[in-house]
Amino acid sequence: MKTIFFLLLIFLYTGSITSSAQSEIKNIDFSSADSFAVTIQYRGDLIRLSKDLSSNYTEEIFKVRAIFKWITHNIAYDYKFINKGKEEKKPDCENMINCEEKIADWKRMYLKKLLRRRKGICGGYALLFKTLCDYANIKSEIIDGYARTKPYQVGNPIIANHTWNSVQINGDWYHLDATWAAGGCSEDEDSGLLTSFIKKFTPYYWLTPYEELRRNHFPTNGKWAVQDNFTKEKFFNQPHYYSQPVLENILLSLPESGIISANKGDTIYFQFNYLRDISKLQINSNVFKNPPLWYKEQVSKRKSKIVRDTSADRKQIYIPFKRNGTTYEFNYIIQNTSLYYLDIIFDYKKALRYRVKIKDQ
Repeated sequence: MKTIFFLLLIFLYTGSITSSAQSEIKNIDFSSADSFAVTIQYRGDLIRLSKDLSSNYTEEIFKVRAIFKWITHNIAYDYKFINKGKEEKKPDCENMINCEEKIADWKRMYLKKLLRRRKGICGGYALLFKTLCDYANIKSEIIDGYARTKPYQVGNPIIANHTWNSVQINGDWYHLDATWAAGGCSEDEDSGLLTSFIKKFTPYYWLTPYEELRRNHFPTNGKWAVQDNFTKEKFFNQPHYYSQPVLENILLSLPESGIISANKGDTIYFQFNYLRDISKLQINSNVFKNPPLWYKEQVSKRKSKIVRDTSADRKQIYIPFKRNGTTYEFNYIIQNTSLYYLDIIFDYKKALRYRVKIKDQ
């Protein structure tokens, strides 16, 4: 079994956020608002809940933070619903009389059920966030779009599969994702089914710049895409980022795309900035994989321990690289026409996945 934490990011709307404003927000201490939010109890009244969370503050950003923190702390991801292959059924009443009233009734019943069970999926998280913001007189929107979570998705189109929010704070629009901010799910490697929800909140999921968000999220409505030249196709063709530490600390330079087109014998140049130290760099692929360094050894019937494989140590292949400050660079030679993907490994942990397309010779 492996644990996969949702890679959660938040982006900015139409370039309205300046770098100085973004920097100021990153320096705000939200610990007091977070501690306060988790003490608030829901007593069957959403209006009361919104007031309890927001009335303590005069600044919009703290009102929003308290709402966001309460949701991520109190609502679990309904992985069992997802395992059943179900979808949220919204009323289809566009051409019917009293459509708005029917939708409003559905939303009330849906949120009532979500808060009773304390479980939901992305649409529920987003609807709850918007509803609490509405009652606090804070403008917000629900955004549908694409979210990438798997390495095999590099270069492959996916259907719209996710929902998150935008919120207006002091006249500027920010985007956030309460679903993924709440935590992640463990996954069974054989069946692909989710096996449990693991609550884990991190500040990284709060107001992350668009150039970072777009690695995983892309809106179906173009008005929320900050950069006009960043298309849906470019989104699909990005590299895959395996972990949150990589997302937090890396800025890619070359190759610009996650799709590498090359002939056998070509040298591919990689360059990126990384804020953490890397001492060992490796590449795994569909053609060659470095042997695992660790294995589980049974000590007794009930106990086991993780042991380093000294034999595997001697078989590791490392990629030489140059480092200048936070800039890393290295070359990789395409040696096999069967090459399909490359996994870049930082200190024995998967970091990035690239898709390789061998040109016709």
